[in-house]
Amino acid sequence: MEIFEFNERTQLKEPTILVLGYFDGLHRGHQALFKEARDLKALLGLPIVVLTFPEKPVLTFQQFTHEMLLKLSSDDKRAALFEENGVDALYLQAMTSQFAAQTALEFTENVVSKFRPKVVVTGFDYTTGSDMKALKSTDDFRVVVVPEVLDGDEKIGSTRIRQAVKSGNVAEANRLLGWSYETTGLVVHGFARGRELGYPTANLVIKDFVHVPSPGVYVVDVLVEGEKRRGFASIGFNDTFEGTQETLEVHIFDFQKEIYGESLTVYWLDKIRAMQKFDGVESLVAQMKKDEQVARLW
Repeated sequence: MEIFEFNERTQLKEPTILVLGYFDGLHRGHQALFKEARDLKALLGLPIVVLTFPEKPVLTFQQFTHEMLLKLSSDDKRAALFEENGVDALYLQAMTSQFAAQTALEFTENVVSKFRPKVVVTGFDYTTGSDMKALKSTDDFRVVVVPEVLDGDEKIGSTRIRQAVKSGNVAEANRLLGWSYETTGLVVHGFARGRELGYPTANLVIKDFVHVPSPGVYVVDVLVEGEKRRGFASIGFNDTFEGTQETLEVHIFDFQKEIYGESLTVYWLDKIRAMQKFDGVESLVAQMKKDEQVARLW
């Protein structure tokens, strides 16, 4: 998959299947759009092209909060998900005030037409232009609108998944995503308490603007040295030791190497328990042994 920046010089020479949307997390609802696009590709023999935004469009329209920067996947992960879903070319366009000021007709003429689409695939709630209209079929292209995908009585959507992640219900988030929620972090030096307790941990600093699960202890898989290994992770303030800074620590089972400065990807599988303050080291270690058993048997 090739990645490009959309600009005034963008002009494709060959017809395409164009998919429009933001696609935070590229969850099962989004995947339905790409299933439709792949079916059309098989029928028409045209490449699948996506036009999307590097950041949430809401940043352009509402008063800023740090939460607006947080996503369900890093930029690299989102690109990988697009490729896994059959995208041939990805075009990125910032949602600037000028871009947003276009009407639906102007958007069709100034943006959509540059991709020479025979078919445009959108979600059921996709609108375009400052007049917030649904994209309409023209003599040049047909618009295919993919309906919402339900899970139970609720639609599968990014807001629902974000709430699941932030509440620690990562198993639910994974089910809605269709892939295991992940975060990648840099291994840095911590207080080395885990080593003293018999559970050496990798302390991670997350550099991407992604949502991190709520404080607690979790079953995780960890990608280290190109191999997935089981472990458990804790997010919290080390209450037993009167900690004041939130940390993310991962214990990788049957792994003893020092890996400072390396990047680890943590796949969040399930929550074991909430964080709690113990009355001493012995009770903490006893609980950690129980946590290990749960994680190994998961």
